[in-house]
Amino acid sequence: MHELTLTYAGADYLDRTRALLDGTVRPAGIALRFLPFHPNVLFRRVVAYTEFDVAEMSTSGYMNLVARGDDRYIAIPVFLSRNFRHGGIYVSGASGVREPADLKGKRAGILEYQMTAALWQRALLQHEYGVAPTDLEWYEGPLRPPAEGEPNPIAAPAGTALQHLPVGQYLESMLAAGELDVLFSASRPPALTDGSGRVRRLFPSYPEVEQDYYRRTGIFPIMHLVVLRRALYQEHLWIAGSLLTAFREAQQLGWRRLQDTGTLAVMLPWLAAELEQLAAVMGPQPWPYGFEENYATLSAMCQYHHEQGLSRERLTPEQLFAPETLGARRAG
Repeated sequence: MHELTLTYAGADYLDRTRALLDGTVRPAGIALRFLPFHPNVLFRRVVAYTEFDVAEMSTSGYMNLVARGDDRYIAIPVFLSRNFRHGGIYVSGASGVREPADLKGKRAGILEYQMTAALWQRALLQHEYGVAPTDLEWYEGPLRPPAEGEPNPIAAPAGTALQHLPVGQYLESMLAAGELDVLFSASRPPALTDGSGRVRRLFPSYPEVEQDYYRRTGIFPIMHLVVLRRALYQEHLWIAGSLLTAFREAQQLGWRRLQDTGTLAVMLPWLAAELEQLAAVMGPQPWPYGFEENYATLSAMCQYHHEQGLSRERLTPEQLFAPETLGARRAG
């Protein structure tokens, strides 16, 4: 059988995509050419061009495209990046912020207002602590030099005070200097760990707060998914299922390797303890792929995306994914 050659662009995740990169797992009927990219570079290219057959993409960024009628891509329910984001809210030591309610009226920095991490952070503040996005003044700009343009720019949502930083200003240094009160970021600012006390986390005991959030909500926030060029998919509908199966198999291989703690797969000396704690909190399958398995989390994302003014009409999870990957909900 002749194989269809496809290019895939995405991060090289040791425990969930490495088997696709090294060829241990091969999608049925597909010769997959894996191009490793850092997401910061990749997402800009995915939005600006349609050069890859298959690609990892920001979930909120993809939802933005769907919401405004840009149908170049269609997704499959493979969620390569997930992360609780309570630990990614950083406050200035000079801000006087001690608890979430103190954020009201404060100056907040954000790399990209529409990015997925911030979508979840604003949602948890609103729904868990009563702090709405409109309660803060938002400043959008680069974290540090060099500055890069936003890959998927949006207009300021109605009622939101959103400004763009002047050229030459950077969020991390502004937070450290007290020129911003809070920074919403997927990466740690250097001043957090330099011993100066200029920056600290809003939730110092964030693992406990995040575990409590999961126990109460059942939500493990989704960050990235996988998209296919729609024109390619429409020509070969079967590739959606083939790729979903292959990504699942690669993830399962990586998970089994992590579980073999006799010889550690990663440089984490207390990996066994981490795995045991993870199972106690989230059960034996903490990182599910698939539409049905993640429907509640996807539905929450659609709600938050609409609430925050990122989509004019509320999207549904079914709108985002190839019908062949919906499983039992396809008939509904």
